[in-house]
Amino acid sequence: MKKQLLHLLTAAFILTNLTSCQFDDPKPAPSKTDLLTAKAWKETDFKVDGTSGFDTVIKACEKDDLLKFNTDKSITFNEGALKCDLASPQTSGGSWDFTTSETVLKIIDSDGKVLEGVIGTLTDTTLIITVPNILSGTGTVVEITYTAQ
Repeated sequence: MKKQLLHLLTAAFILTNLTSCQFDDPKPAPSKTDLLTAKAWKETDFKVDGTSGFDTVIKACEKDDLLKFNTDKSITFNEGALKCDLASPQTSGGSWDFTTSETVLKIIDSDGKVLEGVIGTLTDTTLIITVPNILSGTGTVVEITYTAQ
C-alpha cells in the first residue's frame, strides 16, 4: 500500500510540475523596418574601395549628425551639436524606403537628392550600406557604416 501511495504522489507531483510550466512563445525576429526605426543612426565609417576615409573625408561637423528613420517612411536629418553651416536648420526631413525585396535602402533628402545603397548589414546596432558608382559613375564603391545611438 505504501508503494502505491508513493507512486500516486510521485505521479501527482510530476503532473503538477508539467502543467505549471509555462512555455513562452518565442518572439519573432524583428523586421528590417523594426531594426531601422528603433533608434537614431550616426555615421561611424566611410570606406572608398575598401579604404576608410572617415577621418580624412568626413568633416568634424558631419560626424555628429544623426538620421532617424520613422515608421511612416519619413526620415529626420539632425545636424547634431556641431553644424557645418550655422544658418542651416537643425533638422530637415526626407523619406526612405526599401526596394528590391528589402535588400536596397533608398533615402531621399528634402532637396530631392537620392542615395540608394545595398544593405550589407542591418542589426539592432549596425547598418552598413554599399553604394556602387556614387562618384560620377567611376566604378568606385563606397561603404557607409552607421551605428545605432
